[in-house]
This record gives sequence, structure tokens and C-alpha cells, in this order.
Amino acid sequence: MPSIYPGVIGVILAVFLIAACSDDTVSPIVKPPESVRSDDSQELEELPLWRYVNSGWVSPLNQQSANAFSRELRAAVITSAAELEEFNRTVISKRTRGTGVTLNRAEFPGSVVLVAYVLWLPVQGNPLSVVGMEIDGSHVVVDLELDEESQGREYPYLFAPMTMVTVDRTEFPAEGPTSFDFRLDGELQVTVKDDLQ
Repeated sequence: MPSIYPGVIGVILAVFLIAACSDDTVSPIVKPPESVRSDDSQELEELPLWRYVNSGWVSPLNQQSANAFSRELRAAVITSAAELEEFNRTVISKRTRGTGVTLNRAEFPGSVVLVAYVLWLPVQGNPLSVVGMEIDGSHVVVDLELDEESQGREYPYLFAPMTMVTVDRTEFPAEGPTSFDFRLDGELQVTVKDDLQ
């Protein structure tokens, strides 16, 4: 009886090897359903035009027109390293969240940096963000959102929540002024015109 087992095992192994090496077997190719593929392509088409640079809280200088009860959106369009330095001199960062990687995204002259901040709000969380952008020739609409229920420790100072993003210069017309409409929670707050030189 014991001599039968090695023979049976040998036959079984031979059958498996023949089946594995057979040219008649074809591996099925599984394609994802059309709905899955179309969703993926839509996500690729809907990538945002902007890239995050920095956010947090700033303290703008010389803001006598704004008081503790103001809720005023300010915005800037920056097209050079000199303009960025000037912005940093007049709007002092207090608690920002940008990293070396994100800050290096503002490469001039190939980038246009868009900055917005709100005067004033209690310092809590990181509530201001860019949620949409439309570019139609020389007219740009930047949609901002203010999170009223932002989480985090609250500080007893008047700082302005700020967000900064960069957009490739090639997205804009080569010549002539460009108009940037900054909307906060769906309402137009401020328009900035720039030659993008």
C-alpha cells in the first residue's frame, strides 16, 4: 500500500504541471466598469488650477480703517520676488502653516501668487481657503470659503486669517491687464487688476 501513495502523488503533480503549461489556458483580462473609468477621467479633468503655498494668520500693518468688528476681505496679486518681499514687510506672518516645499511653489516669473485675508476674526483653526477658481481670458474669479466652525485653540489677538495659492503664469493672457474677482462665501468682496508683468 505505501508504494501506491508516491505514484498517486506523482500523477497529481503531473496533471497540475500539464494544466499550468498548457497553451489553451487564457488569463482573463478584467476591465473596470465604464462608470469607474469615467469617474477617474473626470477627477483628472477637475484638478484645481491652483496649488497651496501658505495659510494661517497675519497682522497687516497700517489698518486704521478696520476695527475689531470689521469683516473685510483684502487681496493681492503677486508676480515677482520683490512684490512678495514687499507683501511680507507690510503683512507680518504670525502663525503660518506653509512648509519649505509649499513655499517653493511660488517660482517667479512662471507663477502668479494670489493672497487673501480677512480683517479681523478671533484666532482659531485655519478657516480661510480657496475652494474654486475660474479663468475666462482676462477675467478670473477666485472663490474663498470661511469656515465658521474652525477647530483649534482660540487666542485673544486680532489676527487676520490668510490663504496663499499659486497659479501657473501660462493660464493667463500674455498681454493686458487681468481682473481678479475675489468672492467670499459666494459674494463678491474685492476686485484686483494687475498687468501680470
